[in-house]
Amino acid sequence: MFLIIAPVIGFPLDYPKNLGMVRIVSPVFLGYLGSATHFIFRNQTKRVNVSNEFLGLLVKGPLIIYALVVAASLAAFGYSNRASAEIGAGMSVDDLGTALSFALGVLAATTGVITSYLFVSPNNPRGEVNTNIQY
Repeated sequence: MFLIIAPVIGFPLDYPKNLGMVRIVSPVFLGYLGSATHFIFRNQTKRVNVSNEFLGLLVKGPLIIYALVVAASLAAFGYSNRASAEIGAGMSVDDLGTALSFALGVLAATTGVITSYLFVSPNNPRGEVNTNIQY
């Protein structure tokens, strides 16, 4: 949402460059939305007991890294491209896109691994899923 309204609120990301950032972020967001929808409407299966003491860190860590990288990237872009900044010295839109892609890559990789571990495929003889994990 922020990337869409950025030009209107004075953030130095002009149209149509803001839509380029939306093109980077939206496929991953839509993939997560599809996974969540699949999870909600899936057939109920048995539970898998997860005993990994680092699972909470693996779930929370990438989300924290993602939030920090996105916030830092947007702040650096906004500050380095402010009206009083030296022309040409600010972060480029391509560099902002690279930072957002990096953050999304970390989030997608870790989420994919965690999802495949927690939500067992039907080929698994135990076929159990644990949906009550404490983080």
